[in-house]
Amino acid sequence: MFCPNCGSSEQSAKTYCRKCGKWIGSAPPEERLMVMIVFNGLSALFGLISAIALFSTYLGGTTAKWSVYLAATFCTIISVYQTLSFFFALNLRRRMREGQSFDVIEFRESPDRAELPPPDNSQFVPVGSVTENTTELLERKH
Repeated sequence: MFCPNCGSSEQSAKTYCRKCGKWIGSAPPEERLMVMIVFNGLSALFGLISAIALFSTYLGGTTAKWSVYLAATFCTIISVYQTLSFFFALNLRRRMREGQSFDVIEFRESPDRAELPPPDNSQFVPVGSVTENTTELLERKH
């Protein structure tokens, strides 16, 4: 696959380009994160409103059944969970924005940098093979 921004080849779908850093795919994670934040906020709000409506309608009344209180408790738990998820997503979005603000420093070849010398392997004993003499253990015995 080719990057639509810079044309670099051998790219994977739904990832960032290894050369220019642009998103290759339909919706970048930043957009999906924003959708997640909106739905977490709305579901937390709706769960809280549902719990308040159930508790205020039936609390202390003689017509309320245990199932109404159970449903209101579950709505409260869902609302708390979605609120936590909402704040985690906001924190993640903030951290992603901070990470994008740093400039990417590219490594460039410089004539004043010396290369490392070739490795000295003289102190090591040469080994023929890691699997040497192990095929006998894999043979089937009759």
